[in-house]
Amino acid sequence: MGVRGELFSSRVILPNRTYFFNVKENRLGDLYLNIVESKNRDNGGFDRQSVVLFAEDMQEFMKGFDESLMVMEKSIREKRQKRRTAGLEKDSRGDAGGARKSSRGDAEARRTRGEEGRVRREEGFRKSSRGDAGGARKNSRGDAEARRTRGEEGRERREEGFRKSSRGDARRGEGVGKSSRGDAEARRMRGEEGKRGERSDRSRGSGGARSGGGERKRVVIRKRD
Repeated sequence: MGVRGELFSSRVILPNRTYFFNVKENRLGDLYLNIVESKNRDNGGFDRQSVVLFAEDMQEFMKGFDESLMVMEKSIREKRQKRRTAGLEKDSRGDAGGARKSSRGDAEARRTRGEEGRVRREEGFRKSSRGDAGGARKNSRGDAEARRTRGEEGRERREEGFRKSSRGDARRGEGVGKSSRGDAEARRMRGEEGKRGERSDRSRGSGGARSGGGERKRVVIRKRD
């Protein structure tokens, strides 16, 4: 047995106070629990308070102690739940505010992008219009130049064809003239030959008449081998 009948002693040290749990026995042999709270005073020293619990009262004391602990734990849980709910509500309001700000920012960004896109499209349309106009002018000039070139080439081809046709007609005329002259020459020659033949026939006829009475014909018969 320890000092002043102590059977057991333990302590729990907290930042601003210390609790002692002392199990003791009195002179009559009764056991009791002495709980002592000791905390520092502002002007120095200690302020002590103690509770004495006898063994026969411990069961009832523990029932009340347990009920008190249950109430305290329930209250702590409710407070924690309230704090979490309040935090979630703040977060929700913050998220909603952030969402509204983000929506406004997105709308502003979309509007800005839309204006930039419109400006780019207008600029592109103006450039395209200028390009189309310039291309149309170039195409018109090119078409006119091509038509003029084709016209000159066609005119040259027609003139060349006309010259070739003229030369062919001249050659055909020369051929016709030559053919006419040849036909006339051939007719003349045939006429002269006919005249000569007639004269020769007349000459042979007159000579035969003169020698026909005294001339005898000879007949030669040949045997075949």
